[in-house]
Amino acid sequence: MACENRPKIALYSCTFAKDLNRALRMAESVAKHNKDGIPFYISAPEDEIELFKSAFSGCSVNIIDERDILRANPKLDIEKLYRLSGSTRQQIIKSEFWRLGLSENYLVLDSDCVFIRDFDEADFIVKDDIPYSVIHEGRDLLLATERFGPATARRDFAERTEWIKTALGRPGISYQYGCAPFLWSRKVWDSLDKNYLSPRGESFLDAILYCASEFTWYGESLMAFKAIPLYPREQLFKHYDYEHQFWLDQALGYSEQVLAKDFMGVVYQSNWQTWYDFGPARKSPFSLLLRATKRIIKQQKFKIMLLMQLFRI
Repeated sequence: MACENRPKIALYSCTFAKDLNRALRMAESVAKHNKDGIPFYISAPEDEIELFKSAFSGCSVNIIDERDILRANPKLDIEKLYRLSGSTRQQIIKSEFWRLGLSENYLVLDSDCVFIRDFDEADFIVKDDIPYSVIHEGRDLLLATERFGPATARRDFAERTEWIKTALGRPGISYQYGCAPFLWSRKVWDSLDKNYLSPRGESFLDAILYCASEFTWYGESLMAFKAIPLYPREQLFKHYDYEHQFWLDQALGYSEQVLAKDFMGVVYQSNWQTWYDFGPARKSPFSLLLRATKRIIKQQKFKIMLLMQLFRI
């Protein structure tokens, strides 16, 4: 059973200044659709806390220093962690949030997540403090990238899953345990620590350095150590990893209203939706112009390919 004073579920996002506009958009969607008032936390780097507190003043959001999360695990080498790339560091921070004891489970929202329909605790919790587990075979993404690229997507998926499966001793089908948002139980993370990391004198930082896929470590730990019963769910949000997936859905008329019948929200990947970046551009005007030109050319090529397929039919 859950700790008497600990909520069954919390919402959590690990972000930084570049994603401030996205985080605000996400928070607005939470405020609109969070019908049970599920507690919501956002962590940011120490030197950006005041920026986030100012931007979110008046919002029902708890802003916390990401270092408070890291300090909760004395085994973490924080200096070593901050020498890693920001994206790798965020994987570790997200996966250590459970140590603060703020909830039994948590929904990890990336800044580019947007809720498009109402949700409540029952969307995430089966019974008592047991959450659903997102588990599928990733065919949506694999099929989309097989046709329109990138060519490495299938290989990357196989390498990532096989490495962690082998490490934790599970044969069989390779599963996908995402994409964002991720629904995680503190019991599963604790089981990975007790059964795999601690006996080896390691922390989750070491696990990520072996294979940088936090959601695969979570899912394979669930399968290996069975800390909670498995109640599977498909991915909760429609995830546009690549802009060509979004273009295709636009062409087919899949608006947010249509998607809301089957998904709680949408992820507009920040790698391509760059116009939501906060702060001054880090690239030169020439680089920005080149990127915009490449995007236009790519979009036109996509439309031509689509028309050619239609005329073939």
